[in-house]
Amino acid sequence: MKLVSFVRDHRVRSGVLIDNEHVADLNTSCYLMFLEKGEDEQFIERYCNALLPSDMLGVLQAGDKGLELVKEVLEWAKKRRDVVYSINEVKLKAPLLRANMLRDFLAFRGHVEATYKRRGQQIPEEWFKIPIYYKGDPAIFYGHLEEVPWPKYSKSVDIELEIAAIIYKKGKDIDKQNAKNYILGFTIFNDFSARDIQMVEMKGLLGPAKGKDFANGLGPWIVTRDELSDIKGLRVYAKVNDEVWCDTKAEDMQWTFEDMIAYVSQDEYIRPGDVFGSGTVSGCTGIDIGKSLKPNSTIELYVEKIGILKNIIK
Repeated sequence: MKLVSFVRDHRVRSGVLIDNEHVADLNTSCYLMFLEKGEDEQFIERYCNALLPSDMLGVLQAGDKGLELVKEVLEWAKKRRDVVYSINEVKLKAPLLRANMLRDFLAFRGHVEATYKRRGQQIPEEWFKIPIYYKGDPAIFYGHLEEVPWPKYSKSVDIELEIAAIIYKKGKDIDKQNAKNYILGFTIFNDFSARDIQMVEMKGLLGPAKGKDFANGLGPWIVTRDELSDIKGLRVYAKVNDEVWCDTKAEDMQWTFEDMIAYVSQDEYIRPGDVFGSGTVSGCTGIDIGKSLKPNSTIELYVEKIGILKNIIK
């Protein structure tokens, strides 16, 4: 399945994609589906608002019960095109307008090697010991075709093509072998970076903070694990103003999402709506390939089996 957030009649709604051409409003479709079955109206409203609310974070918090209901709604809506919208009639938002937590890792070896090569250094031993990450702003996501504001305090903004795993279950002290069961699915993540500010922050041995927190791209939807079980080997590319910045595969991951989940969940809960960023796919950021982003640029990120996330940075 592909889960989306979209705007219809000036309101943000949670939805599910049908045949890549139509969107079903989860909350409304849930209500109409049970109404058609003759259920009590007040009960239906409470039930659907609890399991399939209009915000996607609430849907994820319903866990397996919510996911099963989404599947039921999807099958019902396929036969009731009068209650779905053409994808061209709605405005997509980030599938999660607000995450519970954003953690971004350094999983791809090629990107890490390029980073330390610029510094004239070898990859530190610590990177091979634990999946290192930073925490970002969980409430600053931009969806497909949305404009991203260029931060006024930066002269050097960059893109980072990543893949994100979305968590939909609460858990603690999770074994690596069981970690995949906590992942709802995957989406494209653009870790926008103000490089000039980021470099200053990192010299102070803290951060990144202002170098990252001004924007994150996420979308166009969350592809659930029944359609995409793993990201290894997927083709990806990044284009800026139709110029190819990278065209490669997601292959050289030192740390899997299962590794990340097992590490983070030690004596700590992960929760529905947590976003786990993979870190930059090797070669898929301007700083690694000697490219610079400019204002009014169109950015297109592609991940096989997920789709395209396109933004303009103003």
